[in-house]
Amino acid sequence: MKKRISRILGLIMLIIAIAFIVFALNHPEMSFPWNNTITWLLYGLYILVTVMLLIAPKTKK
Repeated sequence: MKKRISRILGLIMLIIAIAFIVFALNHPEMSFPWNNTITWLLYGLYILVTVMLLIAPKTKK
């Protein structure tokens, strides 16, 4: 994947995450229909992918 595309995808994912956090803080009555463990695993995976997309273009081969 090219550096530019990777950074754009990483930034889009970061913006979506920030929008989700703002939405979640304003709507505490909403929740996911599954266990909190699954929710935290999904959050961790999302953060990992976002960080990899933002950092990977900066590393040299």
